[in-house]
Amino acid sequence: MTARQHLRAAICLAAITLNLTFWALLLLVLLPAKAAPRTRAWFRRVAARIYRAAVRVDNVLLRRVSRAVWRARELSLDATRPHIVLSNHRSWADIFLVQSLIATRGPIVTFLSKRELLYVPIFGLIILAFDFPVLRRRTRRGADAASRRDGDRRRVADAAAALLDSPAAILSFAEGTRFTVAKREALGGPYRRLLPPRAGGLAAMIEALAPGGGSIVDLTLAYPRPSTFWEFLGGAAGSVEVAWETTPIATVKPDEAASWLNDRWRRKEESLDRSL
Repeated sequence: MTARQHLRAAICLAAITLNLTFWALLLLVLLPAKAAPRTRAWFRRVAARIYRAAVRVDNVLLRRVSRAVWRARELSLDATRPHIVLSNHRSWADIFLVQSLIATRGPIVTFLSKRELLYVPIFGLIILAFDFPVLRRRTRRGADAASRRDGDRRRVADAAAALLDSPAAILSFAEGTRFTVAKREALGGPYRRLLPPRAGGLAAMIEALAPGGGSIVDLTLAYPRPSTFWEFLGGAAGSVEVAWETTPIATVKPDEAASWLNDRWRRKEESLDRSL
């Protein structure tokens, strides 16, 4: 990176932080309205507008200040229904790309959050304001791996079910972690550009959200080369291609989630090969 790109990254990061802080403080002022039954629906509408306003400001900062480049076909989702968003995971920049594509004109994007984040300033406020699903990771001492997996699935299902009352798009990085060559070699699998996906959480979300009539949105993020979040903020990551496909949630059965996801990942690998 050049000195100018480092400067752009620093300015953009500071501006994004200020943008987040400004809207979070506004949410804090409005948050009491969420507790009153008469004003709860009003608060959710206003909070969703605040979320989209913050995303639009981030878009401007990334495009104009950092000069980050990404390309995607326009996607419009029904904001009154819950959706599942799947994506491969290469960088912390992925969050901004997903929000730009999904939330600018559609539903807000929520994340499965650890309970500990409720006590972190700003992040805890955002989790409460937007009803982010919260996981309480409590397992019995001595529990085996199968019991822990079953417990995780139940918690994911309970967290996802909350979206039936407060529709949003819940984001899942099915690989479970960011891709690196070292992780790919350690985990094995048939992929060169991806890590093997985990289907347990997806099956739980499908079972919980099928009655809501939403879609599964499968995103493929193709970075031209391995790059850090800092390089993305500095405009040095190159042009990121974002492709997507949608599938009605109701058409994928929970017991078929693993085979469906593995098929999607094979197609995603082929898409990345063509793009790169």
